[in-house]
Amino acid sequence: MGAPKQRALLAVLLINANRAVSADQLMAELWGERPPPSAAGLLAGYVWGLRNGLGDPGGRMLSTRAPGYRLVLPAGATDVDEYEGLVVAGRKSLAEGDLSSAVAALTEGLGMWRGTPMADVAMVPSVLAESARLEEARVAVVEARIEAEIGLGGHEALLPELKLMVSQFPLRERLHAHLMVALYRSGQQAEALGAYRDLRRLLVDELGVEPSKPLRELQGRILRDDPLLLEAPRGTTTAAPRLAVPRTLPPDVPAFIGREHELAWITARLTGGEQRCAVHGMAGVGKTALAVHAAHRVAGSFPDGQVHLNLGASATHGPTPPVDAIGRLLAALGVPAADIPPDEERAAALLRSALADRRVIIVLDDVADSEQIRRLLPAAPGCAVILTSRPASTAVDGSGLLRLGRLPTTAATALLRRYAGAPRVDTDLAATVRLAEFCDHLPLALRIAATRLARRPEWTIGEFAARLADPVRRLDALTCDGLSVRDGLRAGVRLLRRVADPFATCALGQLGVLDLPVVSTAALAAALDIPVVLAESAAERLVDAGLIETVRMDRYRVPGLVRLFATDEYVTADEERTSTHRIVGYYEGAVRDQLSRLAANRGAGLAWYREECLTLRALAARAPGTELPRLVNRLSSALR
Repeated sequence: MGAPKQRALLAVLLINANRAVSADQLMAELWGERPPPSAAGLLAGYVWGLRNGLGDPGGRMLSTRAPGYRLVLPAGATDVDEYEGLVVAGRKSLAEGDLSSAVAALTEGLGMWRGTPMADVAMVPSVLAESARLEEARVAVVEARIEAEIGLGGHEALLPELKLMVSQFPLRERLHAHLMVALYRSGQQAEALGAYRDLRRLLVDELGVEPSKPLRELQGRILRDDPLLLEAPRGTTTAAPRLAVPRTLPPDVPAFIGREHELAWITARLTGGEQRCAVHGMAGVGKTALAVHAAHRVAGSFPDGQVHLNLGASATHGPTPPVDAIGRLLAALGVPAADIPPDEERAAALLRSALADRRVIIVLDDVADSEQIRRLLPAAPGCAVILTSRPASTAVDGSGLLRLGRLPTTAATALLRRYAGAPRVDTDLAATVRLAEFCDHLPLALRIAATRLARRPEWTIGEFAARLADPVRRLDALTCDGLSVRDGLRAGVRLLRRVADPFATCALGQLGVLDLPVVSTAALAAALDIPVVLAESAAERLVDAGLIETVRMDRYRVPGLVRLFATDEYVTADEERTSTHRIVGYYEGAVRDQLSRLAANRGAGLAWYREECLTLRALAARAPGTELPRLVNRLSSALR
């Protein structure tokens, strides 16, 4: 949203989220006390533009509510909500004497700050007031965090920060009190008393007042060498656990081929100070191999450990629960099992404390959803994490998302050459290209095929490609040493079953019936005999399960291996006849519609035919007794 007033409007509505803001107040915010005569119309235009920008043309999120407008947001939808939730948790832990948890929560909250709040928005009255409120609250949170860290014995390390904060906020007595205690505990009694004298002089000269009673009492305790000033409060944890330096990454890929650009992107991001990146894509596309290889590449920048956690679902169990994942990570860091709390919140607090002031790279592999890892993501600025998942993770902003696609032909051939042997590949390059196509250019399938060839030097690549050409045998042939394309696809089905979409698994079966490399949502809806909107939802579930790929908004690419899998496991003869009849009928109607419109818009008909040509030819060949072949020939002749 480039228009400054539209950005300011969004800011004001966010500040007043879930409350109606009158049109008069909004106009006063945007134009001051004397808005122009056209202000009401301009405001309505900005609201219309905002709704479109938010993907909310119907006005459900940004609703019209007398006497103005209301932005409807669920709890926790803004970064301020998340920040203030962490602050509340940190203050609660501080009040209860759990200083480690307090430091972890408050540090995580402060780590969300990216400079001045709403710095790119015009300082209209509401924005100015909210920015000032947040800035003031931030300093108070820093004070609370420092108090907890002093209680944990971190007084010496805090001295540079405290001296800087005191110079920036010279009238805040709580900061001066923290500085005095930190100096005293560091053996600098004279400096602690000097800090008090400096503050008193400033208050008397500037405001004509003495320091507050608590600060005067603290000065007296320092003068008396009160031994209690050297003790941490009762019931506090005074030290983080002594940790190991974990090295739990799987062995690096011996020959990494075809992902140089993606590898450079990840390593540059993690070594450049970013904390998170996420790799997503289809089953078997090589997400884990890329993440592990990248983690090995940047290991030197994370000397305190490199950790790999597989969080995926097995055939008998669901995805790893968050509390178990936190426990496994703490165990990898050397925390004894007896010291790991059984509840998720306390375990997460211990993890944040364990990672504070450390540089650890963590690979969270096969993540089911963002809730599974919400408490696993490190808050410490020196740590970094690489996520892999089939759906794009919402735990990482858009700039940190990397979609991994299939390998190009040259890279697929190079992978086969590396693992099956260069002489065999170079002897029959045409057969190698066919073999890569039967593997859908997916690294998992290519690696399995190459390994099988390496173990059978008597086989030629042409012979093995001929075996894979048989659709009945292909999936069984792509299994070796515990690696299986079929198992990878079944994992995707388990993800489907976790969502409450009754049509998702049915849609997978229909993709086997259609047996088309590219399918539109309209065709899928016809095959399923459901509305297009439900077919769209089912197709998106299949994308998130790593079974198909998006070509554009209403078209999807279906790998041949997925079509074979769906046919084997989800299609009966009766379903195949019924669905084929429906889809052929749908395309007969679509071709008739295009024929009727040719005179009016020949260009549109030609564009549609080019897009659907392969599908039409494939269906016409499979349904010779229907009207479709004749209609397709008529359309082709008319357009020729």
